[in-house]
Amino acid sequence: MSQAAAERSCTRRRFLVTAGAGLAVAARQARAGAVWLAEPARDEFGGLAWLGPSSRVAAAPSRFRAVKIGSRWLLLTPARHPYWMCGVFNVDLSTSGLPGQASLRQCALAKFGNEAVWARQAVLRLRDWGFNCLAEYASEYALPVPLYGRPGNPQRLPFVAMLRPAAFSLQNRWGYAEAPVKDIIAATDPAVYTGWRGATTPDVFDPNFGVYAAGEAAALARRLGHSPFLLGVSCDDADDLFGFGPGPEVPAARTHPHIGWLVLASQPEVAANPALGVHYADPRLHAKYALQQWLRRRYGNIARLNQAWHAHYTCFGSDGGWPLGRGWLDESGRNAWVGRDPERLLAATPTLRADLDGFLFLYAQTYFQALATAVRRSFPDYLLFGPATLNSWNGLTRAPILRAAGAAVDVLQANAASALVLERTVASAGDLPLVTWTGMAANADSDLFAYPDAGSGAPMYPSQAVRGAAYAQALAGEFARATRSGTHPVVGTKFWGFADSWPEKMNWGLVSLRDNAYDGREAVRRPGHDRWGYATGGELRDYGDSLTSIRAANLAVVQRLGRELAAPLAPLRG
Repeated sequence: MSQAAAERSCTRRRFLVTAGAGLAVAARQARAGAVWLAEPARDEFGGLAWLGPSSRVAAAPSRFRAVKIGSRWLLLTPARHPYWMCGVFNVDLSTSGLPGQASLRQCALAKFGNEAVWARQAVLRLRDWGFNCLAEYASEYALPVPLYGRPGNPQRLPFVAMLRPAAFSLQNRWGYAEAPVKDIIAATDPAVYTGWRGATTPDVFDPNFGVYAAGEAAALARRLGHSPFLLGVSCDDADDLFGFGPGPEVPAARTHPHIGWLVLASQPEVAANPALGVHYADPRLHAKYALQQWLRRRYGNIARLNQAWHAHYTCFGSDGGWPLGRGWLDESGRNAWVGRDPERLLAATPTLRADLDGFLFLYAQTYFQALATAVRRSFPDYLLFGPATLNSWNGLTRAPILRAAGAAVDVLQANAASALVLERTVASAGDLPLVTWTGMAANADSDLFAYPDAGSGAPMYPSQAVRGAAYAQALAGEFARATRSGTHPVVGTKFWGFADSWPEKMNWGLVSLRDNAYDGREAVRRPGHDRWGYATGGELRDYGDSLTSIRAANLAVVQRLGRELAAPLAPLRG
């Protein structure tokens, strides 16, 4: 590890929950009315103020930091107080709603009058439910920073900003680069690669990718300023990085293709992408040529590569043209020694697989270096978060990607659905803090009761009470999660999401599509008012209470952390 990476390591969607026997007990407790714990003393950022400032930090940092206290990684607020993240994604107003009803946005604006008041109340509600962070995709109205001549939200929560060059650079949205970046998936032959083609796998070797990331980061910094409430900047959503999802090492609901295979099978010249409506003045697929040069340096000549791969290329260049030519540059995935198995590479020789893994590390390293350079230039001293979120679908992201991420980011956003996944993640990425994500639904006891199984693969619980109990079990598990060496790497988790999703037909939300909380009092048929006097009710049915258990779980983690830190501590590292 380089000295810079070592220094960074010192400052440094989908977790599926299995219902166990403990859920039934927890659900009964929730139905009986769980005790609502008193809110502990916090600093203005949500840190545990009752512990006092950490004496193990010489001076108050101006930004959030990641530190290791004893065996536990933690975030530290600018006031030097410990902070365990309980965040919520997508605190925003959707323009969709149930058929024949007003949209979530229309319902919220009718209730609150305008988006600024809605945002203030959203943060008040989140804080009341024990959450302490606005995760990615938050409405700009919800942020505690002035934007576009508007004052910032007076109800302030720390927040995570996000860059999205993996998706937005493909059309050069907002013109941050000279030209759009190519999508590697679109450069493969659909007759050979028959996997999902609606995803994004950017050609990160294109110089425009780094230029775009830098331009997007600079624009985001100009818009947000340098607020102490900014936890850090995350680099993309893993949903926009096809190939960064689960590999075959651990069984998962889905497996992503190997990006090295995709590059090997792609065409070297691409004139246009009709699906995105873009044309390329520079037709080169830079990733294909980067792999070509990497292999040339490794083998020297085509004969040695042929021997290692059991291949029959005539040259490193083109001999007949892609996709049917005999040169290496003509490879389209049709050759038997490559095989048409981009997920497991079962037909490839061990050497070919090892070479593709080596190039995958180079691809991921190039990606993370571009994002790290962009973020650290425009957001100096802020934490760099990895994509949200690796190890998706209960699986394990391929080791070369985790290794590249661990060397570049301050906080890895990666789920650890099992002890095996956690150990292999740490083995690849190193000892650094992790942020996970949690999502679960109870469609039958929600405004989406007409869609009992949306087919998302996420856990589906029979009631809001059981759903809340599942969240409590999941959160306690995340806090307790430890490696074999005894390190607790998880510094927080983020809940998806603030409101239900009509497009996905999923009860993801803390609130319904009428902006009523699932607390057993708001999301009901009978009209009423919340504790601040705003209208509630008007649902088609009376829905249950998940928020009592969710709030109790969030506050229980804070109390547990306080008890742990009050004990004698090992020296702080960071």
